[in-house]
Amino acid sequence: MKKLLIVFIALFTISCQNKADLSLFNANKEIAQKYLKTYESPTDFETFKSLVSEDITHQSPQYGVGEVGYDGVIAQAQFYMNGFEDVSFNDGVWLPGVNNETLIPDGSVRVYGTWTGKSVDSGKEFSIDTYHWFEVENGKISKSGDYFDATGMVMATQTDPVEEDAEE
Repeated sequence: MKKLLIVFIALFTISCQNKADLSLFNANKEIAQKYLKTYESPTDFETFKSLVSEDITHQSPQYGVGEVGYDGVIAQAQFYMNGFEDVSFNDGVWLPGVNNETLIPDGSVRVYGTWTGKSVDSGKEFSIDTYHWFEVENGKISKSGDYFDATGMVMATQTDPVEEDAEE
């Protein structure tokens, strides 16, 4: 009977912990979704800025850039928001993140999805599969990373120099 009681208490404790982690994940997921949604509506840049911690560390998807801080995140957002239109994030698969050492859910958020849109300058469309991760502290994104071929996307949507010469 004593063993059964211990097992019951352990299962109850684990169940409560999982619900707490799921609740934190859901709250952080809402913040991450709102953050990504601002790329679809670039006139909402102030909302974007309000969701970013001034102490953020972000893994940039751009070749050779590596990790950036707040100013780098803001510059990247302005580049994408001003350079592309009709942008949407599709087929998002939202997943809870885990602590890298314990592999226990920690409230962080992961998402796979596909961005589509077109270049403002060239009118060329893009569709690119991506992976993003977010850690949230005090209601703001404090750590994040983007994984996709950002450089390839930008190159594929540039105006062709031959086309520019023909226009002149």
